[in-house]
Amino acid sequence: MEKAKRRYVWALGMAGLGRNVGWGMNKVFTAALLGSLQASTGLIGAVLGVEGLFGLILNPLSGYFSDRFGTRLGRRRPYLFVAFPGAAITLMLMYLTRSLGVAITAIVLFYFFQQLSPTPYQAMMPDSIDEHSYGEASGILNLLWSVGNLIAFLIIPVVFLYVGHIAGFGLGALLLLAGGLWTAFAAKEKPQAAKGPSERLDFGPLVTGPLLKYYVAQGLWWLGFEAIASFFTPYMIHVLHGSQLDSGLGMAIFTIPAILVALWFGKLYQRHDPRLLLSLTLALFALSAINGLWLNSVTEAFLLLFVAGIAWGGIQVTSYPLAADMLRQALLQRGLSEESAQREGALLHGALYGGANLVQSVGLMVAAPLAGFVIHAAHGQYQTMFIVCVASLIAALGLVLLFGRVEVAAPAQHLTTP
Repeated sequence: MEKAKRRYVWALGMAGLGRNVGWGMNKVFTAALLGSLQASTGLIGAVLGVEGLFGLILNPLSGYFSDRFGTRLGRRRPYLFVAFPGAAITLMLMYLTRSLGVAITAIVLFYFFQQLSPTPYQAMMPDSIDEHSYGEASGILNLLWSVGNLIAFLIIPVVFLYVGHIAGFGLGALLLLAGGLWTAFAAKEKPQAAKGPSERLDFGPLVTGPLLKYYVAQGLWWLGFEAIASFFTPYMIHVLHGSQLDSGLGMAIFTIPAILVALWFGKLYQRHDPRLLLSLTLALFALSAINGLWLNSVTEAFLLLFVAGIAWGGIQVTSYPLAADMLRQALLQRGLSEESAQREGALLHGALYGGANLVQSVGLMVAAPLAGFVIHAAHGQYQTMFIVCVASLIAALGLVLLFGRVEVAAPAQHLTTP
């Protein structure tokens, strides 16, 4: 990838870093915040569930409309200009208020703004990056996204505890806002003709057999991830006799290898069959999860989390560009030229990632109730969450093996910058 393109991708990644700071802070603080305001367990669960509900609704809608309507700022960037300031303001409000009603309102609005931007944002990479550079671009983006997670899981809590609540929340809101606006101003969109409201889009390439398998597989591996994430803290406390701090450290240890291997997996994506790469990382994640059944100490858990973080990093780096390459392959199989496939694909990237994020939201919504039911049926044995995870990952692996070979675009001789 030439330097101008690489700088563009680094600028593009800042929005993901900012958004993941907000996502991670929500995971760490929101339930505890509601509890401190005397919210019942049922009410806390209902409020937290709104995030998934907005994901089901907003991800496909924002993707669809960002494909069809263009503005002076482009098709995708207007969502960033609205979503990130809104998310930053409501993030501060939800943590500073002492009113339960105001906090719930702020949390719901925060989820709305958080779920408004990811699909148009994810579509910006394949819109503007040459197809042969998708893997490298995904490595850079996932590196920055994982840095956002690490800041939320480790740095923000430390600032919160040792500097003060306002300092911690203020830093998080500032990073969320700065990351989003950095991308919104710096990552100019490549000019694309948008479909008008009266023009029909052909969604046929999005529902081919391989892409349908991709959507379901993605929902399954997110189900497997969230089955563990939802109950990791009580597992750490009640089974391994650790602390809530150990749980937070575990999240950080899981995130660090994803940062370390992101660029490496991006290069591997360009050199090897991505289906094989995705299969191997899913298998490694499943092997890590099944070993959770026999852990005896927090130290063992940390070691296993590091290995699982490598696998999860590989899954994320590989799966993001794979969707765009599968769409491109579907268009080529319809007889389109490379140039026509690139042009038509750019009109469907929003819908493509809208579908992917929709099934991800379904997986996240199903995971906690399903894992909770299994744990309850096993008389409170939190280890059984690993069984749910492994079963989901094996099912996802089976679907990936049925994709068929996915051809990654070969390097072009002449490159242009957006």
